[in-house]
Amino acid sequence: MNNPDDTAAVNRLLAFGFQPGLTPRRNAEYATLVDRCRTDPDFARLLHAAARGFDLTVIAVDPRAGLVLGATAETQFAVSVTDHITRPADRPIAALAHLAIAALAYYRPEDLDDPSHIGRITVRHVDEMVERATKELERQAAEADTDDGVPADHPDLMQLWRYYQRRNPVSSTGDDRAHSKSRHALIKRVAEYLADNGMLRRAGKENGGTYTTTARYQIQVRELAGQQMLGHLAELGITVGPDGSPAFNSTETTAAVPAAPAPSAERGE
Repeated sequence: MNNPDDTAAVNRLLAFGFQPGLTPRRNAEYATLVDRCRTDPDFARLLHAAARGFDLTVIAVDPRAGLVLGATAETQFAVSVTDHITRPADRPIAALAHLAIAALAYYRPEDLDDPSHIGRITVRHVDEMVERATKELERQAAEADTDDGVPADHPDLMQLWRYYQRRNPVSSTGDDRAHSKSRHALIKRVAEYLADNGMLRRAGKENGGTYTTTARYQIQVRELAGQQMLGHLAELGITVGPDGSPAFNSTETTAAVPAAPAPSAERGE
């Protein structure tokens, strides 16, 4: 089935996949190619082969999200925190922001498999979730009397929680903007990066900035991160309340940070 027309169609589909803000709903040709890939096994195999030529993997071909591609370590298309957070001192906070955004958006395991689920996050709630996690880790470390201040059952978190607490959450400038090195400003940069790449949609300015998730982001979190990543915060007893703000199951830590009101999660396409 390797004829020039099929090759051209596959390359066209790849071109659409490289436009993360584009969805099949917005482009009839894109929708047609996505449908063909889902119904024509030969065409799908050709797509996977073409993606491998770019050192990419096909994560999903979805009627809502379109073509969702994953990058291998070898590809020039791979991106990391270092690509959008230039200062090394800011990268630990950005990494924690990525984790907390995913955890807030999909705090119930079933949300990752529910195509109708649209998560809603705010910059302030992301900061609250990470700060609550750092306080819980600090409490656990104090109880365990560990030398390095890191609970033995959370070695992968290293000293990130201490680093996060040392950074001011807002540190307003003279004109009431958040300082560029503050936690809120860095979380905002991460959220804007995800929005620019079709993972989130801007939904308002309340609580430092409000965003809703896209089908592309749901697929990425489900396929690439999975429950192992989201489980880190769940293990600490952190849940999300009806208003969308983070909370603790444990009664020992409920007074950590006052939650700000926010709209509850939406449902729909």
